[in-house]
Amino acid sequence: MQRFNDYLAAIIAVAFTSITFYSCDGKPDDKRKVYLREDQKKVTDAPDQKTDSISYFLKGCVIKTLTGIETDKLKYYSKEKNDTILIIVKVEDMKGIEKSSRKELLFAVEDCLKAVDYFNTKKIYIDVEGKYNTLLVKTPVESNLSGKFADNRLILPFYGKSEIPNK
Repeated sequence: MQRFNDYLAAIIAVAFTSITFYSCDGKPDDKRKVYLREDQKKVTDAPDQKTDSISYFLKGCVIKTLTGIETDKLKYYSKEKNDTILIIVKVEDMKGIEKSSRKELLFAVEDCLKAVDYFNTKKIYIDVEGKYNTLLVKTPVESNLSGKFADNRLILPFYGKSEIPNK
């Protein structure tokens, strides 16, 4: 009986290991994606001036400069690392905004930042999120301004170089 239990335990261990290995595609995940997802969850419609002064500033500025979008429902989060700044803006109801007008939100954020000398020396990463996906992305190097589905991998260099070879 003991031999049978040992055999059964070995089969279960092999099955569990196989399932775990195949569900991971055998590739390590890029930790920068995890960092981005965590930061995207931190957006708020009421940024605090002390803890997130950039978002606090942007909320006030975008409300003044942008029309045609319910700016009071926008959510913001910003993060600063050395000479780079990440801005995440979340729009819950992007369907109500024409696709051609969606870029205006990103440009309004960018214009607000350009109006302040402090930001002119910084590398700016802007991520506009919809309810379910990334809509617009603008980085110092590339942008994806289709207004429907943007490649949020363009934001990943904000978090540093990939630890995964060939990425």
